[in-house]
Amino acid sequence: MAQPKQAVIHSIPPFRWYYFFIAIPFFLFSLLPFWVIHFISDVLVLLMRNAIGYRKKVIYTNLKNAFPEKSESEIKKIADAYYRNMIDVFLETIKTMTMSRESVMKRCRFNQIEMANNYLQHHSLIVMLGHMGNWEWGGFSYTYHTAPNQTNTLYHPLSNKFFDWLMYYIRHRCDLFLIPMHQALKSIIHYNKQICTHSFIADQSPSPETALWTTFLNQDTAFFTGSEKIAAKLKAPVIYAGLYRYRRGYYQVDFSLITPDASKEEQGFVTKRFAELLAIDIQHHPEQWLWSHRRWKHKRLN
Repeated sequence: MAQPKQAVIHSIPPFRWYYFFIAIPFFLFSLLPFWVIHFISDVLVLLMRNAIGYRKKVIYTNLKNAFPEKSESEIKKIADAYYRNMIDVFLETIKTMTMSRESVMKRCRFNQIEMANNYLQHHSLIVMLGHMGNWEWGGFSYTYHTAPNQTNTLYHPLSNKFFDWLMYYIRHRCDLFLIPMHQALKSIIHYNKQICTHSFIADQSPSPETALWTTFLNQDTAFFTGSEKIAAKLKAPVIYAGLYRYRRGYYQVDFSLITPDASKEEQGFVTKRFAELLAIDIQHHPEQWLWSHRRWKHKRLN
């Protein structure tokens, strides 16, 4: 398997010789047709949900706190659907190892992609999204729709070295330029004079000391402010990307403008607006958000 292309300003995860042998099963799996992959997903759902109970306590606690008005049966229905969504997204991402550009674009459609392309004619763009639907496919498809403008996405390197390399390979194969979180500022300065997109999955759990706190899904919730600060520094427009599955194996991305110039907004506006838009999408498609993540592990400091 070929090593990923070198990114512009930082090194890729190192490739070890034995990764080739570990990657072979994933590569062969990616060659399977979608109906087989989704059948395997259904089997894994039964295993993860019923036999193993993967993060069952975390999932149910998050759902109950986010939707206190829902009954036990409604919470269970969402949780059951979530397991299916979670496994589908993981296996569909592995499938991307051998998918063609045409296949990826066919399975992820965009609403108002012209908004992004219009801004990219004159200025770099910030796109904010959450862990909704298949966010990996959303990023892959976006790069194809906005080429030749480069798309940079910030990410947290994985602790497992093989999977860190594998995910880097998959993402970079689809023309995403990956920037580790600790290199964000250096990267933005590097790309300051280049028109490109900086994308942020902005619903992760930050350190409470530097976070912006707001009400999100009926809970006091911390949000990263880095994307907002970078957008203000670049005087960039900010777009929210709402992503959801409308049919198994098919996704849609709806763009909403948060601001045409982040530098002109009050501090906290961009992040709070992102949280509001994401909460609306989660209310509409609750099973498609990442409920197994310990999103509320931090509490506000007094």
